[in-house]
Amino acid sequence: MATDFKSLPVIDISPLLLKCDDPDMAEDPGVIQVVKQLDRACRDAGFFYVIGHGISEDLIKKVREITREFFMLPYDEKLKIKMTPAAGYRGYQRIGENVTKGKPDIHEAIDVSNFTDLGCRLLRKHMRK
Repeated sequence: MATDFKSLPVIDISPLLLKCDDPDMAEDPGVIQVVKQLDRACRDAGFFYVIGHGISEDLIKKVREITREFFMLPYDEKLKIKMTPAAGYRGYQRIGENVTKGKPDIHEAIDVSNFTDLGCRLLRKHMRK
């Protein structure tokens, strides 16, 4: 259950990314600290801001522009990629479709994540040099 918080939690995930290919990463003190911060932020605030990801500002700006364009599309267009079990629960989620504690959320969303064993390599591809 979320509690009162004074500011948006900011979490530096760089220690996690540095160890993502290490089979012993779960024992690394830096990784443990990041995991504890993520746990606390999720429990207290329900969301957080991530830094230390290494993704360029140009890529972030491009993703925001594309996202804004997507959500401005007509409803029927967005439904072409509707979230379904067959799609692995990825895709467009209409307003009210997500239910939290029995109440429909008043937002629409798109879930395009698919972090598999390729996750670390894909992240590194977009990290600043």
